[in-house]
Amino acid sequence: MVEPIGAKAVTTQDRLVVPVAASAQTAKAAAQPSEAAAKQLELSALAFDFGKQAPVESKRVEQVRQAVRDGSYPLFPETIADRMLALKLYWSPKK
Repeated sequence: MVEPIGAKAVTTQDRLVVPVAASAQTAKAAAQPSEAAAKQLELSALAFDFGKQAPVESKRVEQVRQAVRDGSYPLFPETIADRMLALKLYWSPKK
């Protein structure tokens, strides 16, 4: 005969309960992070430090600003337009 699907009374004989003792290896592993976890933590800290300040060469920025003020900075409108169009086509949100 087929048993019906649904709730079935569970007795204590249906389950086997076994006590589990904590092992020394588990306690040791919990106390010290693994090498991979330590490396990940180190990389996360490094990435956080990089995010604090932009990698800008202030000396070069000042040189460009001075060249723009003097009118000696080379500006090519065709090149700027070409690059703007290339960016627009590549980064199109409709893709």
